[in-house]
Amino acid sequence: MEPVPAAEIFFRVEALQKALAAAGIGLALIRQPADLFYYAGTLVDGFLAVTPGGQPSLLVRRPRHRGHLTPGPWPRVLYRDLKELPQTLGQAGLDPRGAVALELDVIPAALFRRIQEQIFPGHPIVDLSSFIRIQRMVKSAYELTQLDRAAAILDQVHEQAPALLKPGISELEVSAALEYRLRLLGHQGLVRVRNWDLEVFYGHVLSGVSGLLAAYTDTPSGGAGFSAAFPQGASLKKLAPNEPISIDLAACVNGYAVDMTRMYALGSLPSRAWEAWDAVEELYRLFTSAAKPGTSPGEIFHLLWDAVRPRGLADFFMGLGTDRVSFLAHGVGLELDEYPLITARFPFPLETGMVLAFEPKFFLPEIGMIGQEDTGRITPAGVEWLTRSPRGITIV
Repeated sequence: MEPVPAAEIFFRVEALQKALAAAGIGLALIRQPADLFYYAGTLVDGFLAVTPGGQPSLLVRRPRHRGHLTPGPWPRVLYRDLKELPQTLGQAGLDPRGAVALELDVIPAALFRRIQEQIFPGHPIVDLSSFIRIQRMVKSAYELTQLDRAAAILDQVHEQAPALLKPGISELEVSAALEYRLRLLGHQGLVRVRNWDLEVFYGHVLSGVSGLLAAYTDTPSGGAGFSAAFPQGASLKKLAPNEPISIDLAACVNGYAVDMTRMYALGSLPSRAWEAWDAVEELYRLFTSAAKPGTSPGEIFHLLWDAVRPRGLADFFMGLGTDRVSFLAHGVGLELDEYPLITARFPFPLETGMVLAFEPKFFLPEIGMIGQEDTGRITPAGVEWLTRSPRGITIV
């Protein structure tokens, strides 16, 4: 277990405090696990209370035994019920003055109403989420180190993937073998996402036409899964020659997740698949050079789409029909669906230190999904890729 350096946490909280002061917010109560870990360096059932000035306090309902807590720089104050929060905050010198900020994009409505009506009546409740998500867009040197470690795990696992691919083996068997290897190499298991109804596992191992099945999640690929309770990802479908096999995996180290997809095939692929692959390679060249600090995500989005249309592949890009997703790349970090997004209207320009997973994918009827995904960081010279496994379709 490696604690987050105290200096890293101090820097993050100071930046948040400046944002709170500028917005006239008197108290921020941080609850969501990724946000709490970001500013406290630990996870508890409770809140991190932050005011524009002074020292934050970690308000802990459980675990109550200190031996169960990972290290963190902030003093801990125990409580048993939400109704104790005003008194607890007062004892810590954190009485709210003015608006109270909560993560309104993810906090349950029942908890919000209780805090608003019973805990802080008379105080305006405002949204804290945008401050946090914008701050977390740019990664520090420490965060980039964790992301590099996660990327290295994915690279090692993909080295072992070709040996697992054989006619007659199921997608599920391949997926389980890869997940086993990920865990042994240090993947923590859980991959966090922010959207309240977005559910993901380690990734999707899909072959042939199963790669065309859209899931209920906002992801380009879906898959059948093997239960109506979780209809996404690998199924019991068996691998067959001459069809695309996509292995889309995430690895997470010390909370930080990296995303990567690689393509494989047993034998060969139809010519239409190779035509789509040529488009994937062109899109990588364009994105790598265009994604620089100061560039609008909308400019990149339209640049890439303009490259797809002349090839006659627009109907198959990033999904089929109304199941097409609206993004071409997504931020990664403590969550797999962070800012920034490469969409038509994302409002913030790219900055040095942002980290995105770029995933141009084509869904070819009667063939399957052809695409790739890599995680890279934005630099003044363009994208520096963190995932370094050889690109291309590996023929087994």
